[in-house]
Amino acid sequence: MLRLIYTAIFYLALPLYFVRLIIRAVQNPDYLKRWGERLGYGSNLPTEGKAVLWIHAVSVGEVNASIPLVRSLLDTYSNSEILVTTSTPTGSKILLDKMGARVKHQYVPLDLPACLNVFLDRWNPKAVIVLETEIWPNILSMCKERGIFTALVNARLSEKSKDKYNIVKPLAAEALGNLDLLIAQYDSDADRFKEINTSLKIEVCGNLKFDQQVPEEMHSISSSIRDSWSDDGQRPTLIAASTHETEEEFVLDAFLEILGEAKEALLILVPRHPERFETVFEYIQNRELSVARRSNKDDVTPKTQVLLGDTMGELNFLYSVSDVAFVGGSLVDHGGQNLLEPASLGLPLSSGKSLRNFQEIADELQESKALFLIEEQKELSDFFIDMISKPKKSARIGKASAKVFEKNRGVLIKINQSLNKHLSKLLP
Repeated sequence: MLRLIYTAIFYLALPLYFVRLIIRAVQNPDYLKRWGERLGYGSNLPTEGKAVLWIHAVSVGEVNASIPLVRSLLDTYSNSEILVTTSTPTGSKILLDKMGARVKHQYVPLDLPACLNVFLDRWNPKAVIVLETEIWPNILSMCKERGIFTALVNARLSEKSKDKYNIVKPLAAEALGNLDLLIAQYDSDADRFKEINTSLKIEVCGNLKFDQQVPEEMHSISSSIRDSWSDDGQRPTLIAASTHETEEEFVLDAFLEILGEAKEALLILVPRHPERFETVFEYIQNRELSVARRSNKDDVTPKTQVLLGDTMGELNFLYSVSDVAFVGGSLVDHGGQNLLEPASLGLPLSSGKSLRNFQEIADELQESKALFLIEEQKELSDFFIDMISKPKKSARIGKASAKVFEKNRGVLIKINQSLNKHLSKLLP
């Protein structure tokens, strides 16, 4: 009954969903494209005679986390076909850039029976793997009804998300009860899932993001690029990554303070959402800072003060050419962004205090004295100046962050072992 009410409300709200896409398209025109896929249709079709494994990764973070798993499953089940769905254009772009034609791809259908019936009839997947916290009642129920194996992998649930699900607890409990396998990141995540549905059997394997690969050639490429940014190749560089609204202005004002003590410093500013690139560019110009845009392939010269990272899929590279990192989504009530990418490269880390989405990782980095929490602009500028003026201290902190990253690797092996117990019976 609850699912019927949920579905009825969803149908009634459908016009608002498409209005929302149109509004988003004002800043990102890709939201106007491929609407048929959101209704279950699309130009892609399964290859005749091949079993299909469906993997859903909602957006950029989940897509990046899924890549090692997707590659591993492609190797293990080479006679099967993998369909990866995303919800956002940015997630779609990252997936296609990294995986190309190795996987089939389309947007995930709306969580409505009419759309899902079209989608499931077309693809007829043998199994579905959902990344992190995408709990869709109709998807999970209809897959269960069709005998499709369902797994929620790398699952996480913050206190804030749990409180939201508790508002519709019976519906969320029913949806989770349709899962055949739930693999949580941490014991705390498992405990929160069990607060919603006490009968769940949950495995805990760690965070899949620890197994993201850093390309071997990245360090040599980044070193040669940094050489071109200054006469001696030693230009102190701060990256502020995955920033949200209000955070860019905070960082830019802190950077103005930094320039008072280190006039040769460079700021790499990477907004989280592409639709905000132009706004952030205006913030930089308003402060009369010399700016290069990555999207224009502008040269970074000794006179450039800010490099705007207004491209997709280059964040790891931009981290690799930096000395110190600030990770955004943490000065606003968002819950933080991925701290593991800069940690994997051994950068001294700073962030705000809103870190619920990565709380366990943040706690471990703090315990290792690898993460510095800030609230004020001066704290960020002081941290950066401290790191570039004390290279031994900076190296020690960087090694601590890299050690946390390395210590937690091996999650992919554990997840594969759990999945393969089931997938080996379903896929050739």
